[in-house]
Amino acid sequence: MITRVFTCLLIASLFAFGSCTPKAELAKTTTVTTTTSSTNAQHDNLNAVLWVQTAAEYTGLTKQAYTTGQLALDEALEDPMWTASTEQLNMGGFEDLPPAVILDVDETVLDNSAFQARLIQTGQSYTSATWAAWTAEEAAPAIPGALNYCKEAAARGITVFYVTNRKAPEESATRNNLKKLGFPVSEQTDVIITRGEKPEWSSSNKTPRRESIAKRYRILQLVGDNLGDFIEAEGTPSERVAAANRYADYWGMRWIVLPNPTYGNWEGALFGNDRSLSAEQQRIKKVGQLRN
Repeated sequence: MITRVFTCLLIASLFAFGSCTPKAELAKTTTVTTTTSSTNAQHDNLNAVLWVQTAAEYTGLTKQAYTTGQLALDEALEDPMWTASTEQLNMGGFEDLPPAVILDVDETVLDNSAFQARLIQTGQSYTSATWAAWTAEEAAPAIPGALNYCKEAAARGITVFYVTNRKAPEESATRNNLKKLGFPVSEQTDVIITRGEKPEWSSSNKTPRRESIAKRYRILQLVGDNLGDFIEAEGTPSERVAAANRYADYWGMRWIVLPNPTYGNWEGALFGNDRSLSAEQQRIKKVGQLRN
């Protein structure tokens, strides 16, 4: 069994970077015109995107997260009462179901930092159309460690599900992107579960989709970069931290979190999720959240 000390060290290093936004929060186009200006240099996301793309520490964290996940699978498989799904705990009767893991896609399995880099370079903002253009490229590389984890899970007879807030029309391109990289994608079971794939799955809340899988599979682990990949929890930053702390024993064992400092619900929580605010108004509220 993995020691709790190891788990706590992992979570301390990762949780501060956790992210929680519906994945299509940022966008880019297929044609990039790079400019050099003070505007680019002052972009709010410059350091975060560069950290993801260049820092050895980022790669170390993602590999550490996935290695921990693989190690915990041994205990998860052996214990029939083990589940990572709070929805499944409420249902009960899951002991004899076949095992599965559920992973988010963007910034958990697929790296979209190139997309975000284009926003910085061109000064563009997200639109559904430009995000769809990016996903249609099928060009996102794998997050370090993700491919080994998914292949190991599949080799142990665990069905790998990808529950994403990419929209239903993007499922085909997402499937192609994953398969090109060698991720296990079942041909017998629909394992890519998108937003809006069914009428009852129209929102970014992943709970109904997890519930659907929980009726058929024992969910050993949840993997994501967003608190919503584990539980549905909105509110202020302190309320979100309190929600995460209620499941302290899950982190690093049942729940594996990936670092994402570039975007997420953590960011929206800083300005009350009021998207009507201008970028400057959002920035003022963010500065007001700093502690010294």
